[in-house]
Amino acid sequence: MVVIAIAALFGACGGRENRTDTTVPIATATVVPVESVAPPPLVIDTAGGVVISLFFVAVDRGRQADETRRLVEHLQADLTLVPGFVSATLLASGDGSSLLVAVAWDDSVGVVQGDMMLAGWLRLPADTALRRTRDGTLTPRVAIRRTTGAPPVLRDGAMVQVTRYVMKPGHSFGALAVLAEGNLAMRVLQDTAAQGGALLSAADSGALYMVLQARNATALAPVFGVPTTALPFWAPFASREEQLMAVVAIVTRP
Repeated sequence: MVVIAIAALFGACGGRENRTDTTVPIATATVVPVESVAPPPLVIDTAGGVVISLFFVAVDRGRQADETRRLVEHLQADLTLVPGFVSATLLASGDGSSLLVAVAWDDSVGVVQGDMMLAGWLRLPADTALRRTRDGTLTPRVAIRRTTGAPPVLRDGAMVQVTRYVMKPGHSFGALAVLAEGNLAMRVLQDTAAQGGALLSAADSGALYMVLQARNATALAPVFGVPTTALPFWAPFASREEQLMAVVAIVTRP
């Protein structure tokens, strides 16, 4: 039946005289622009399922942009090839004095190799005693102890306040951690500029890190909740450094 119908159709068309051209013009293909897909951000959450390493880098004034470009080249060309690599997020301080590199891994297989590569690119001091005194720890590996409010999301352009507590020798890390967790909860609860935060600890218990995310591009109060007539809670246990930082680059695996 199909063959007969097609033959009849062609016969009917061929029998017409002075027929008009019924050719349907081919429509011009429309090119739809492909939107660039933003790289997935690092979510600092206890349920994140990734291994995180943090590297704090001091830079000379006026060299922050140059160092960012240099690190992005290394990360893109080399670190993305290491098995287990997920992403690397670069944050820059507002005063131009430092960078923070947060690297996420989907397991611990490539972390050691990646940490060694980054230590060379970041020109970390070979003197371990000096590094421990300065940073409180010799390992960049961190564990997420607690999140309060919305977990910090290090997406492109995000603003976060990063606080680093470096332990003093002979003092209780556990006591400082409990006090820092309470301070994080109070700051998120009472500071209207704070959307949420997380407290992280170095793997060797030598340092604590608090990441507080701003609702808008506004500075969070650096001394919020600290009485002016008394020592702050961390003073007996650790030294403290706090900076407002912004995400300036994200590198992901191919």
